[in-house]
Amino acid sequence: MTSEHNRQPLRPTAGGMITVKFADEIVRLKTSAEWKSGDRHAVSLVKDDALNVLLMVLKKGAHLHEHHTKGPITVQVISGSIRFIGGPDQRIISAGEMVGLDRAIPHSLEALEESALILVTAIE
Repeated sequence: MTSEHNRQPLRPTAGGMITVKFADEIVRLKTSAEWKSGDRHAVSLVKDDALNVLLMVLKKGAHLHEHHTKGPITVQVISGSIRFIGGPDQRIISAGEMVGLDRAIPHSLEALEESALILVTAIE
């Protein structure tokens, strides 16, 4: 692993493989200055031309305002719970649950309690 500051996303080399311990990464995010001063903090764990895997921690009440992506996404809640709004639908997603959303659909979320989630975006 690299130093905690200016850390680059992990990128498996061609034909390579990486392992990520979510619990360790969550602790690292929650001990950062960004977490102490803001309502969320995130890091890309895997990133290449076609895929982005982002780990995000959110404080209760944090919002990601409405936006859309060019590719489909999945949001898996590791701890806590969120309200996920995708188009005209909304769902409460709790630890151990995942939601999938097609490309170009406006979506937003709110942390109903302190939460950690994995956001996977397929980049098209």
